[in-house]
Amino acid sequence: MLSTYLGYFSGSFGISLVFWPFTSLLLTLPILALIYNRYHRLQLVSALSAYLVILYLLALVFFTLWPMPDDRAAFCATHHLSPQLDPLRFLADLSTGGRTALFQILLNVVFFLPLGFIMGRVCRWKLRVALPVGFLVSLFIETAQGTGAFGLVGCAYRLFDVDDLIWNTSGALIGYLVALVVNRLLPAKRTEAAELVTRPGFLHRCVALAVDLVLCYIISMSLGLGLTYVVHRLATYHLDGSYRLGPLAVDPGHLNTMVIILDLMLLLVFELVIPVFRRGRTLGATFTHMTVETKVRNGWSRLVFYVLRTLVILAVFGPWTGTMRQYTLLLALILVIFYLIKRQMPYDLLPGEDWPHESTQTVSRTVE
Repeated sequence: MLSTYLGYFSGSFGISLVFWPFTSLLLTLPILALIYNRYHRLQLVSALSAYLVILYLLALVFFTLWPMPDDRAAFCATHHLSPQLDPLRFLADLSTGGRTALFQILLNVVFFLPLGFIMGRVCRWKLRVALPVGFLVSLFIETAQGTGAFGLVGCAYRLFDVDDLIWNTSGALIGYLVALVVNRLLPAKRTEAAELVTRPGFLHRCVALAVDLVLCYIISMSLGLGLTYVVHRLATYHLDGSYRLGPLAVDPGHLNTMVIILDLMLLLVFELVIPVFRRGRTLGATFTHMTVETKVRNGWSRLVFYVLRTLVILAVFGPWTGTMRQYTLLLALILVIFYLIKRQMPYDLLPGEDWPHESTQTVSRTVE
């Protein structure tokens, strides 16, 4: 019976398993950028903690709300779930279900432990705020399940159980109390953070570059979609397979080339033009308080530095496909290995002077 019931959710559950870790990683990037923006530094432990927090919060969605029946009509025709509103029903379940019922209760408690810990350790909320939030999160999940995702499914695809509210909230409370103990044992530390980081680490570089690439690709996709719309909707189609936009003839094959050129131009603007005129501070680097110029260079040495850096970025992140993309992945792996050995990128080896000490101000920050 249980296997038959779970069979209705196999497709969406599989999608959850596949996209859960990757979506968490994507959503972690702006969090890391915000940490850099606030504290001017980021340790590996902090980055991992941020990812685990996002991973858990998304798990609340991917494994409680998202797995919906693959065939909603068939599921609703054979399943009619009524809400369980008796707060003492768990006593009867324990007497009849034994270990199974106890295991179900423990799962409900454990699943909300991280939420309480996050509210106490990461958010530093007071108990009067954390406890209602824990209850409301559980209430939202139970209500969504009991109403068929607020009417989206068409019927209740899981049971609304008031006991789950009790145990979920209890789990959040226990997690919060654990956070209070950890805060006492491992209080926040004071550290000196550079106002402008001239020797950024690998993770710092990756976060700054990720901010640039996300902005670049958002603009590129928007302009590309706009260009495609103009050609396919406003131009006149001819029997030779081309489009004519006024006096301009546009071949469909050339449209892809135009989009690729647009991507390359935007990469050049974000990773060459902007940092050249802002002394190494791309938009992502500015947000994370760093400069891509690890040394003060002028004249030909600065020109060569930016030529090499731009070629590397275009080679790795350019709009390449097919066999070319395989070579770019190999180049990216080589660069990572190079950095792990030399603690800098190849173009950073070019000669130059150290940044003057007075160009970097320090501010005391509280970090984890």
